[in-house]
Amino acid sequence: MTDTPALAAPVPAIGRAVVLALASYACFSTADALVKLAAARLPVEQIALLVCGFALLPVLFLVRGAGGLAALRPRRPALVLARGVLTALCALAAWRAFALLPLADAYAILFLAPILVTAFSALFLGEPVGIRRWSAAAVGFLGVLLMVRPDFAGLGAGHLLALAAAALGAASFCVLKKIGNGETSAAILLVLFLAIAAIAAPGALLAWRPLSSESLLWVALAGLLQGSGQAALVLATREAPASLVAPFQYSQMLWAVLLGLLVFGDRPSPLLFAGMALVVGSGLYILWRERVRQGSVTLGAARGEVPARRAR
Repeated sequence: MTDTPALAAPVPAIGRAVVLALASYACFSTADALVKLAAARLPVEQIALLVCGFALLPVLFLVRGAGGLAALRPRRPALVLARGVLTALCALAAWRAFALLPLADAYAILFLAPILVTAFSALFLGEPVGIRRWSAAAVGFLGVLLMVRPDFAGLGAGHLLALAAAALGAASFCVLKKIGNGETSAAILLVLFLAIAAIAAPGALLAWRPLSSESLLWVALAGLLQGSGQAALVLATREAPASLVAPFQYSQMLWAVLLGLLVFGDRPSPLLFAGMALVVGSGLYILWRERVRQGSVTLGAARGEVPARRAR
């Protein structure tokens, strides 16, 4: 799981990785906005089930040149399944949060995941964590307190769901650390989407609503963008170290503010921007410390889209 130094990658490869990473996170943010649109008409479980079906199509592209269909078979199925279930629950909680909160508010809390990874790694994996990373984690939590307001007057179900998603995402990343380099990204992503579909299916079937052509278009695009974003992120981490790709995940904050303003008419408060700055700053500092230590870095804004290593 040790990341190679960024300078080891050729400059053209680094350029391609940056473009792929920015495109990947733009896909994720747009997909999340489409899920939020669809959630006004459809149950989240139904949306999740449909999104997974469409998202699998781009992910299958990853098996090309990576061993064919054999690359979809996990070598450590128990750990891969545990990671898939945790990330599936994380995704469902995040999508419910999107239905209740402005995108920017939800994203700001979801980006606690890299900070929570620091705490979870120390508590559950026994990894040494120094005072600097603990201090950065404390600053990140202060940022969240600012965003939900110090008196907690604005705290609601959406905030709690986003926090649960961040915690589940951090836990799934800790499992991913245990998995190591022995699994292909295609196998991990396949299990993830199958886990989301399996968990969402009962609720989706019980609360199924007829699909309008507009709703179908939204969920189809969300699924294709989600899968394309996954594939692009894997390709980015094939071109350059994950430590170089990881900071670009914070571009999702800009997309969240922009899409929230243009699509949903959300106007972020000054407190949100202040809290967001603290969360992003602390997260970037932790990523930098992980890179200095040549440890694993956290990718994916709580939902851990790809293994934080040079992907296969």
